[in-house]
Amino acid sequence: MVWALLLTAVAAAGPTGHYGFGSAGEGGYFLRGDSNQDGKVDLSDAVFTLGVLFLGGDPAFCLDALDADDDGEVVITDAIYTLGVLFLGGNSMPPPFPLPARDPTEDALGCDNGDFAHFRREMFMPSCSAGSCHSKSDAAGALDLESGSAYSQLIAMPAANAAASAVGLLRVKPGAPEDSYLYQLMSGQLPPGGHPHVPDFGTLLDPTAIAHVERWIRDGALPSSEVDITLPVPAKGHQIVIPAYPVQEEGESQRNYFFKLDNAETIWVDRLEFLSTPGIDHWNFFTWQSGPPPPSRENGDYDDRFALVSFRDWNLRASHQTERLDWKLPAGVAMQFAPFQQTLSQIHFVNVGSVKSPIGGAAAINLHTVDFDVGSPPAPLGALIAQNRNIRIPPMSTVDLDYGITFTSMNHDVPVKLAAVQGHFHWRGKTFEIRVWDGLNQNADGSPAAGEFDRMGPGNTIYFSDNFEPPPYLSFGDDGPQIPAGSGIVFRSTFVNQSEELYCVGSRAELQEHSIAFIYFYPGPLSRSGFLWFPPECLGQGCAVSCL
Repeated sequence: MVWALLLTAVAAAGPTGHYGFGSAGEGGYFLRGDSNQDGKVDLSDAVFTLGVLFLGGDPAFCLDALDADDDGEVVITDAIYTLGVLFLGGNSMPPPFPLPARDPTEDALGCDNGDFAHFRREMFMPSCSAGSCHSKSDAAGALDLESGSAYSQLIAMPAANAAASAVGLLRVKPGAPEDSYLYQLMSGQLPPGGHPHVPDFGTLLDPTAIAHVERWIRDGALPSSEVDITLPVPAKGHQIVIPAYPVQEEGESQRNYFFKLDNAETIWVDRLEFLSTPGIDHWNFFTWQSGPPPPSRENGDYDDRFALVSFRDWNLRASHQTERLDWKLPAGVAMQFAPFQQTLSQIHFVNVGSVKSPIGGAAAINLHTVDFDVGSPPAPLGALIAQNRNIRIPPMSTVDLDYGITFTSMNHDVPVKLAAVQGHFHWRGKTFEIRVWDGLNQNADGSPAAGEFDRMGPGNTIYFSDNFEPPPYLSFGDDGPQIPAGSGIVFRSTFVNQSEELYCVGSRAELQEHSIAFIYFYPGPLSRSGFLWFPPECLGQGCAVSCL
């Protein structure tokens, strides 16, 4: 009789609260037992759970909240458990309770709430993806806001509109609503000429909704949960998905994930996409070199011990230090992948200082393949890592550290053209500058002699960064700088140490420092998949000199 009354109440109650909207705008925060997401636990939550289970009620976006007894599944006993806590003096709710937090228990359930989840359900669906606007079937401006990959198509992506593109607007630039096409359109702040009215039809957006979008972008445009870390599957190519995992509070996490491609024949990749949750320090994408097979690994295996990657065994293909990359290689240039190529994705997240991983780690990688005439394959892309391991930053000091290498010293004695460049340091780094180096004055190991960076002068600068979070990723397209045969690069990292600690080289952002130049060029060498690294005696990433 009690259950009949409850089910009748379910049918009559309908949706309650502002369902699907999380605490403080961040996804993943919930109160155990708060099934309808209205900020409290009461009878309506048991009713809501029963409606989801038996009457086809509103979909449950925060399954973690419905799992009242925290056993990893949502069944009728969860409604019973809630009623017991409320009316029978039963056990208290498992955490998070009585204050919202993220789930401390790892299970298959999730909580897809928060700002962006709210936009997806209550703004994009009724106002933006209706009819012939931004739907799967009619994606105006190549933008689909109906699918689960809406976040990937907005964050740090160039605006497709010609007028917006001409002034360099991104669809959404985290932290900068004034430079975000989405917000400028919604708020009517764009100048006339070539800008469509938004939305074309459907529900008009009210000032409250527009202010909500403005605040979300200014606060960093965070995804709501790992559900948003989704890329559209390539029409031709391969997708690698790194599942969600926790990042240590006030710490950092680095994992090496192993996946093997399923291509039966050699393929060429001319576009690479990467998307991750916020808080990333770096992502490096490697393949196993040709030769003996690598150690056996199942797809999805990982090592989370900050394990070094041996550059003698693994070849760098791409790297990035922000959560979004859509890298289209210059025309006629591509990366070659062998049949059933073994890949390694090294991904490092930080929860230290001003860098936060608010929803943990997760990532997706797309490799887009290209067809070509068998008689004229693409020019192979090369990758060069130049790592300064001679880092010593005394307490209370500012130091400039110079390093570099010529391509000839790496046995690649041909002119090259640059496809992309990036410099990497940790949070004590203040500037990173790369210049073309003519290679005239070398040390015995081929690195630049003292004073070579200054001698080359600012007219030879090809990259400059004064930002740790994130440093710029400079992609040149078809008009990249040319480096003559016999020449190379020289770079300077400036560090400021305002502590009483001595810092030396290492992988951990909190305790150690880095100074690494990533150079992508063509034509690359045909051996080792075009990978060059210096100094070659270094066995792997993060190898260090003594800090004593």
